[in-house]
Amino acid sequence: MIQKPFNLITHKTSRASFSHVLTLVLLTIVFTSHSQGLLGGGGGEGDRIDGKFKFLPLPYVDYNRAVGVTLGAIPMAMMNLSEKDTISPSSTVGLVGTYSENKTWFLMGFGVFYLDEDNWRIKAAGGYGDVNYQFYAANPIDQWFNYNTNADFLYVSVQKQIIPDLYAGLGYIYTTFKTSTDFFEREFTTQLHGIVIDATYDRRSSVTYPRDGYFLQGRFRTYPQFANDQYDSNQMTLAYNHYFPMVGRRDVLAARLYSGLSFGDVSFNQQFIVGGTDIRGYSFGQFRGKSVIAAQGEYRWNFHKRFGAVGFAGLATVLGSLNESDEGRLLPGIGTGVRYVFLKETHSTVGFDVAVGDGDWGFYFRLSEAF
Repeated sequence: MIQKPFNLITHKTSRASFSHVLTLVLLTIVFTSHSQGLLGGGGGEGDRIDGKFKFLPLPYVDYNRAVGVTLGAIPMAMMNLSEKDTISPSSTVGLVGTYSENKTWFLMGFGVFYLDEDNWRIKAAGGYGDVNYQFYAANPIDQWFNYNTNADFLYVSVQKQIIPDLYAGLGYIYTTFKTSTDFFEREFTTQLHGIVIDATYDRRSSVTYPRDGYFLQGRFRTYPQFANDQYDSNQMTLAYNHYFPMVGRRDVLAARLYSGLSFGDVSFNQQFIVGGTDIRGYSFGQFRGKSVIAAQGEYRWNFHKRFGAVGFAGLATVLGSLNESDEGRLLPGIGTGVRYVFLKETHSTVGFDVAVGDGDWGFYFRLSEAF
C-alpha cells in the first residue's frame, strides 16, 4: 500500500527539487550582476565597467538547512565587446564551482553577451551537478526520505529588441536527471528538452542596479511530446518589478509581483516551489503546486559607498498542491540582509540574507539583488 504513492512522489519530486535548485543557481549565480539585465531593458546608469576587461574572482559561502554549509568560487570576467558600442551593458563570462557539507556539488560555465548597441542579448550556461537532498512524503507515509540526483544541463537563449524597451526571444534547455533513493534499488533516468518563449517591456534606469523604473516580463516554457519528453507539459509566468528612488536616489524601494501557472501533463518538475526569490524564508521546498502567486517589497539602504543593508517582506500562496493542507495557504516571509559593493561602476553587490517563513527559515548568499 505504501509503495505506490511513494513511487509517485519519489520519482517526480526528486527531479522537481533538483530543477528548483538549478533554477536558483541560474538566477542567483550564473547570471551574476547582470541577472536583471537579461530580462530586458537598455543602457542606463551604471551598466558598463571602466576599460575593456575586468577579472573578478569571487568567493561563494552559503548555508542551507537541507545541504548544510556550502563553499565555492565564482571566477568571472566582465568586458566591453566593442569600443564603438557605448550603449550595450558589459558582457560577462565565468565559472561556478560549489561543494556542500553533505557532498552536494555543482560545476558550470556561463556567458551573458550584449551586442549591437544592446539590440541582441545572448545567454548560455552548461554544467554538471550532484545533489544529496531529502523530501517529505505526505499522508499516509508522513516521513522524510533521502535521495541523490545528478544532472547535466545546457541552456541557451537569444533575445532581440523589437521596439524601444521591448525585447522578445527564444530559448532552449536540455537536462538529464539520474535519481536514486533510499527506498528503491534501481536508478531513475529522465531526459527533458524545453523550449522557452519570453518577452519583456523594460523601463529601468539600469540593468545592474536600477534606482527607478519598472519592467514587465511574460514567459512561456513547454516540454512538448515531439521532443520525446516524458511529460507533455507547459508553464506560464508573469513578473512585474517596480523601483522607487529614495533619499535623493541613494536608496531604493523595490516591489515585485509574480504569478505562475502550469498546465497539461504536469509533473513535479513543472510545479512551482515557494522559496528563493519568491518568497525568501523557505529552504526545504515543502510548499509547491501547479500555480503560485507572490508579492514582496524590499528597502535597499545604501548607507556607505561600499556597504548597504536590505529589509524585505512578502506573501505567497500555491494552488494545485499535492498536499490538501497547503492549498491556498498564505505563506509570509520577512528578513534582512547586508551588502558589499564589489564593483562601483555598476554597483554590483555581494551579500547575505536571512529570512523567516511559516515554520521555516533560510540563509542566502546573494550575488546581485534578489530581484
